[in-house]
Order: sequence, then C-alpha cells, then structure tokens
Amino acid sequence: MARKAACNAEEVTWLVWCFEHCLKPEQAVVRKELAALATKFGCKLVCYKKCMSFLRWLEGMKGSILLVADWREAKPIMEEISKQNRGHDLRMCVVAQTATILRRASSWARAQNGCAEIMVSSGFLRHKVEELIASHVQALRMTGLAAVSHGAKSTGAYGWLSLPNLLEAVHDPKQAHRLEKLIKQTMWQVYED
Repeated sequence: MARKAACNAEEVTWLVWCFEHCLKPEQAVVRKELAALATKFGCKLVCYKKCMSFLRWLEGMKGSILLVADWREAKPIMEEISKQNRGHDLRMCVVAQTATILRRASSWARAQNGCAEIMVSSGFLRHKVEELIASHVQALRMTGLAAVSHGAKSTGAYGWLSLPNLLEAVHDPKQAHRLEKLIKQTMWQVYED
C-alpha cells in the first residue's frame, strides 16, 4: 500500500515507474536499475501498475515527479494532468515497445501543450532515464534548490559529501537538519497499488 511522504514534500524528487508489469519478477532488473538511479540522484522510487493508481497518488503530492511510463499509461496520465491544471513539476520518459508506438508517442509528445517535459525512448533505456533525471538535477542546481547548505561546494552533484564536511554538518543543528532531510529523501521503497 502506498504511503505519502511526511517530510518536506516540496524538496522531494520522485522517480515513478508506471507500467502494468512493473512489479512482475521478470521486471526485477529494470526495478533494480531504477532503484540505483534513484539512489544515485537522491530521488525516491515508487512503482504503479496503472495510470489511475498513479493519478490518485499524485493528487496530494508536492515536489518534482520524474515519470517513466509505458505508452499505454503515458497518454491517459497526461490527459488527466492537463485537465487538472495544478502545475505539477513533471518530466516524463515515455517507453515505446515497438517502432509503431515509437512513432505515435513521438508525434504525440511533440503535440503536447507544454504541461510537462516529455522524452520518448525506444524500449527501456537506462541512459535515457538517467538523462531525464540528470537534466532535472541540473535544473535544480541552476535555480539553487539543490543546495543542501549555503556553504555547499560546486564540485559535482554530491561533491560536498566528504567526511570532514559531513562531520561539520552533523555538529551544526541547521546543517544536521538539512542532512537528515537529504537522507530521508534518498531512501526509497517500492510501492504497490
């Protein structure tokens, strides 16, 4: 059963996989890859089999949503989100399983009115999902939202995570609180609907 995050939801980045077979044993490799990417970039991973489950979860959510969705789920998700007009921070990677679906999904993505950044991938390609997440992390860095402390060094995505910097952060109450939020943010759990 899905649980909603109780911590500062606006700071959370959710990596969501919406695919009918996402929880099947034959998809374990993809789930592990997504979990590894979520951990690498400090996201929380959730999985939903159907678009309606994802949309119910999305209702009360804040924060950034990086959605990896099968074509069958992507189109109804975007139709519903465009009706809601809630201004979700959403980026999507549509997974097309065949050449025909790739053409349809690409054409559809180009025609969207801009309520989300959409990329289309021919099958599940780790580097495409990593590109989606990395572009989001870069956008956060550009706006300054990803800085954990004012003294964060610009030595890469998590370059400030050296032992001396962590020890210093633990002893400073404000930085310790921010560090705790970051740790909670990087924890992930697979959700079933």
